[in-house]
Amino acid sequence: MMDDERMTGSFQVEDLDMEGDKLTSRKPSSVVYEDPVADLLLKYYSKITMDDNEMVRFVFLAAPFGIIMFFYMFVSNSTSSMISFTAFIVSLVFLGVSMWMLCEILKKDVGPRSMQDIAEVIREGSEGFFMT
Repeated sequence: MMDDERMTGSFQVEDLDMEGDKLTSRKPSSVVYEDPVADLLLKYYSKITMDDNEMVRFVFLAAPFGIIMFFYMFVSNSTSSMISFTAFIVSLVFLGVSMWMLCEILKKDVGPRSMQDIAEVIREGSEGFFMT
């Protein structure tokens, strides 16, 4: 594309892709993706309300240590079983942390319409990539 075309206004800069080719017009997508799993997670997350309740937060932080101590004192005090049980509890804790982070992300606003249009194009491109 020539610089004089930019100056004359025959093309708008927003209507060009990275190579300078004119973009085709796209109709904005009105597809709304519903996610029942995300809705269920957010429903349970809103019931817990860890942000406001310090006692619930303390219980979630102290419970793994209490469970490990209970296992050591009353179930088995051998080293191999203690290591495997501790690894199991730590993995459950990190699954809980990942669910908490997921709910924090899902709770955020989806953004303005222009950002949603761009996200739709990216989603279509990624789906096309995985189909090949």
